[in-house]
Amino acid sequence: MSLPMLRRVPWLGCWVLAACAAYHPAPLVTIPHLHSQLGTLCLTRPDGGAISVAAPLSLPDVAALAVLNDPDLIAARAQHDVADAELLSAGLPPDPSISGGFGALLGGPGSMPSIAAGLTQDVSGLITYKANRQAAKAGLAQVDAGILWQEWQVASQAEQLAVNLEADQAIIASLRQEVALLGPIDAATQVQIAQSNQTMVDGATSLAALGTAQSALDAAMQTSAHDHDQLDALLGLLPGTAVPLAPVAVLPPAPGILAPEIATLAQRRPDLIALRYGYTQADARLRAAILTQFLPISLGVAGGRDTSGVNTVGPQVTLTLPLFNHGRGAIAAASATRAALAAQYQASLASAAGGAQALYASILLLQTQAATAEAQAEEVATTATSARQAFTAGQISAPAFAILQSGADERQRTAIALRAQLQTAEISLATMLGLGLPPLKDSTP
Repeated sequence: MSLPMLRRVPWLGCWVLAACAAYHPAPLVTIPHLHSQLGTLCLTRPDGGAISVAAPLSLPDVAALAVLNDPDLIAARAQHDVADAELLSAGLPPDPSISGGFGALLGGPGSMPSIAAGLTQDVSGLITYKANRQAAKAGLAQVDAGILWQEWQVASQAEQLAVNLEADQAIIASLRQEVALLGPIDAATQVQIAQSNQTMVDGATSLAALGTAQSALDAAMQTSAHDHDQLDALLGLLPGTAVPLAPVAVLPPAPGILAPEIATLAQRRPDLIALRYGYTQADARLRAAILTQFLPISLGVAGGRDTSGVNTVGPQVTLTLPLFNHGRGAIAAASATRAALAAQYQASLASAAGGAQALYASILLLQTQAATAEAQAEEVATTATSARQAFTAGQISAPAFAILQSGADERQRTAIALRAQLQTAEISLATMLGLGLPPLKDSTP
């Protein structure tokens, strides 16, 4: 080897090493990362706007905070980098191969050792490049659509929890008022029983009403604490962290919205879009499997010198003859995968459309029930007010007043619960229809 070549070899080695990746450790964090106050959360929207936590949060603010800070969503978004790396890998050609050999002369008519060398490049990637690249792009788009669907669901869940928490507080306030009213009545009834002015039946009635109200209050407080903990978890907060909420305002679905929204459901709902991208990926992989019947194919050049000093050099081609395997197994698997994804997409589309129609029918029923319950609650409240006046004037007994007041409060709580069910159903319908999401312009090539 000449002196100039010796000088170039270190530089060649440095260039090769510089192109190689290096390992860097990334130890896991063992301390949970939960916030103790709203101000330390991520408050910047993707459009650059900031979410104010100084005032009680509206439904859109709660949804945005959940999407920005939910730990599960943060973990899901990391899958984008994995799919992006697969797209990068699909666009990179294979590295060339270098071979060499040396044969020492041990005897015979030869006069020198033999030397052989070859340079080979696998060109299979050029044949399947377009299909593999298309599959990787569809896979990345599928991951992004799946993440968007998770974000959409988390936003909906946060809004529903806010609705439930408002209803929880209204029910708790009603039950506390009822317990505060029934407590003195029960005490007065027990005094009247001791003085033989009332019977034990009257005492049992007032005591049962008080016990029922207290049990319902305990259950409502547990439900509220559970809903609060769920909202804290969605926002990445420590359990028990206060989240001030503004009065809930949910817009009912507009009349006639169902048919046109279902007609464009496949172009707007992220989970259906993800399935379409998955089908596109499977279709591209099927084309790649068909193209690989004759692969791998390698092109190169080989040369050398034999022991008699004869130098040779020439092209080299290597390919696979599809005589036995013929890639039939890979093609059959790719074809079956594509067919399965097509069936899954059709089933999911039908389920989404049917679920939206069923939920819309439930909303119409809940609207009627909530309106009826609210009207009845107002009527019973008027009756309870008259009963209070009669009780104060001594015209009815304390147990009778307790029964009337408990019935009025129970009807009020029923109206509150039905209104909350209606609002959560309306939020669910908006999620199922993908309302607010733009239609997909082009999901398949």
